[in-house]
Amino acid sequence: MKFSQARTNSMESNPLLLQIAPDDQEQGWELADRHSNAIARYQAYLNWLSAKTFLPWVEEWALEEDLPIPLIWPSEATLLSILELVNGTAIQLGETRLVLIPSDEREPESLIVPQEWVDNPNWIGDYYLAVSVSLEGDEEDCWIQVWGFATHRQVKNQGNYHVSNRSYSVPIAELTHDLTVMEITLGLQVREVVKPLPQLSETEIKQCLEQLGDASLYSPRLQLLMPFEKWAALLTDERLRQQLCDRRIGKLETVSVKTTPVKLREWLENVLELGKNALEDGWQQFEALIPPPEPSAVRGKSDVMGVASEAMPEAIAPVIRLLEPHQIEQTRRHAAGVLGELGVGNPEAINALTQLLHTARDEETRWQAALSLGKISPGHPQAGIRKARYLDFGMQLEGHSVALIVALMPRSDDKLGVFLQVQPIEGKKLPPHLKLSVLSESGEMKREVETRSDEGGEGKDNLIQLRFNPRSGTRFQVRVSVNEVSVTEEFVA
Repeated sequence: MKFSQARTNSMESNPLLLQIAPDDQEQGWELADRHSNAIARYQAYLNWLSAKTFLPWVEEWALEEDLPIPLIWPSEATLLSILELVNGTAIQLGETRLVLIPSDEREPESLIVPQEWVDNPNWIGDYYLAVSVSLEGDEEDCWIQVWGFATHRQVKNQGNYHVSNRSYSVPIAELTHDLTVMEITLGLQVREVVKPLPQLSETEIKQCLEQLGDASLYSPRLQLLMPFEKWAALLTDERLRQQLCDRRIGKLETVSVKTTPVKLREWLENVLELGKNALEDGWQQFEALIPPPEPSAVRGKSDVMGVASEAMPEAIAPVIRLLEPHQIEQTRRHAAGVLGELGVGNPEAINALTQLLHTARDEETRWQAALSLGKISPGHPQAGIRKARYLDFGMQLEGHSVALIVALMPRSDDKLGVFLQVQPIEGKKLPPHLKLSVLSESGEMKREVETRSDEGGEGKDNLIQLRFNPRSGTRFQVRVSVNEVSVTEEFVA
């Protein structure tokens, strides 16, 4: 690849910058507007701009090296059905496939590749390129920035797989930043072998189309109860993928509620059957999605959290003493959290937490006692449970991955304690102006909280939360929104 000197130097020392044509921006919005919801529209817009801006650069490369003419894969006409469902756009250059993975994050920490581009043998690429799309300037001052690339073998073997959003991530620092290196490896085997996909029966096809064609499912690829192999097989068949897309297009203007509400009391009743790491329509145990913080000691008992597993019974007694009423409430709450880690199946710990539920002066302490009781004695009539779900906002959150957490606590009256939180998955601050809302069944706003921003316009909140006690059988909606995009879940108390 004989690049001009200026172009070669810029790629070796800095990420590649390419200006987005104003005409492409206008055409991109027109095409993106055909998608089923705001998330898909914005995702398709970024992909369109990335492909239309990067393709001329590849065409120049191909012309200089007498390579085949690069084309969008499988074709521009099929982009609608792909981008409705998966982030990423492929460019075919002879036998080589480049997969562009765009985001609107200005300085991304990782290249995040959807599993469909890695584990589907019909879709895998040779090179995956991390692309930032900058739309903050005037119409004539918008850019894409290519940070570098990873090979399929690198993504598959060295990338971190995330089950919650079915993706592989590779740190930006581990990418090859000099794009001229693609010349050296062009034509070499850089793909890892992946398993073939199953053949779907007519019954399976019908079930998949009916289930995933519902436009109220804002992200059908994240319906984790469906095995990835079955989902990928459906996606690979162009006819079936188009049918799925046709079912979704035009049925939803904003991300909306699911037709079947989540029955919260069943979470409490089925905790033993579901198991600790079971997934239920995208919901999973809180600890499986949100990494726990580094353990810290209870005041006055610095060895408790670091105790060896065989010494845990001896460690429980001093922690239980920290639950006594004369202790300050913060100490009681912290000790309750420690018992949730140490006291699995221990009758003294179970009894102590049960007593704390009745004697705690603070609501936060009662919640911690209920959740710890749920950990060490699943199925206990007073135990709480906490589940989390990854929220797919496409690229609206500038690299923030967030989860909706729902915690439940049984009550003696005809009510259910519901505790809602939105937290970042990877420890960052939440973005500013993100809202957590509770609405009635009819959509009437009941309560709402919004994240704040600091003087620099960045988010300053680690989480936002709401707590309320609906009566048994009450239907309500929980909405998480940012800018013009929202994700809504419907529940029955």
